[in-house]
Amino acid sequence: MTGGRFPSALLRLSMMLLLATGCGLTVQQRSAVERFGAATADFATLASSELVKSRTDVVDMNTLRAKLGDPALASDGALDEHFSVAQVKVRTDALKALEEYGALLQTLVRSSQKDQLQKAADGFVASLRKVNGVSLSDGQAGAIGEAVQKVGGLIVEYMRADATRQIVTDTQPHVSRVLQLVKRDFDPQADHWSLGYDKVLAALDGAAARAERVASLSAGAPPGPVTVALVGEARAARQRNATRFKAVSAQVLEVTAKLAEAQKNLRYAVQSKTVSLDEVNDYVSQVEDFVRIYAILRDR
Repeated sequence: MTGGRFPSALLRLSMMLLLATGCGLTVQQRSAVERFGAATADFATLASSELVKSRTDVVDMNTLRAKLGDPALASDGALDEHFSVAQVKVRTDALKALEEYGALLQTLVRSSQKDQLQKAADGFVASLRKVNGVSLSDGQAGAIGEAVQKVGGLIVEYMRADATRQIVTDTQPHVSRVLQLVKRDFDPQADHWSLGYDKVLAALDGAAARAERVASLSAGAPPGPVTVALVGEARAARQRNATRFKAVSAQVLEVTAKLAEAQKNLRYAVQSKTVSLDEVNDYVSQVEDFVRIYAILRDR
């Protein structure tokens, strides 16, 4: 009796494994998730870098305003007013969550090691909880960890696909919120980071014009070489920073829009093998372009 049941049980197990493997992600789906994750991590890193570097721009421009004797710059005011380390951190925290999300997706399709998967999941959850305006419940956080811990065993590809589908779907509202925050800061029409940067540009331009005018009136002659040099430096910095920040902001806004569409597409793509991956591929290409353009704009 026992010998007769064993082959039957083995056959059932083999059929289960075959069916489970068939429910795993296809090569195209895995590639899409991995490329999406890598592009998202790259984009988040560059956008975060721009926030840090644009703060440095502001400090440098305000330093020039101080040298030009700009009365609008308070003598006891910080040169990074409205662009403090704390204000930068709030924004880079949001982008760190986006970076960790990309890293988690890459780990999901690359690894079956539970410690690596758990570390990636924990990193994403910890980062997401630091984002202002994002509310992640204990239940939602726990679900992410539980999903990745299921990856492994005899039906690893089935569980990998299941975990990927769950995480891409469950994190959609949180990713959308982070993207809204990024868009808000780089949108020239919004009253946030971009507007503050534009105000510093205008203030520097005004300081240069005033210094030149005051020097001419007080001496009764053209401004001296020191004033001319400072005014020239200020105007060059203003033009350089304005052109660069405008170009970078346009790229960030384009990529953010592409990412939002690609995230929606990815949700459906991992659910069905017949869904087109065009939006994901377009997004990856857009990020690759941004990486090259940013290297040129920031002279890296």
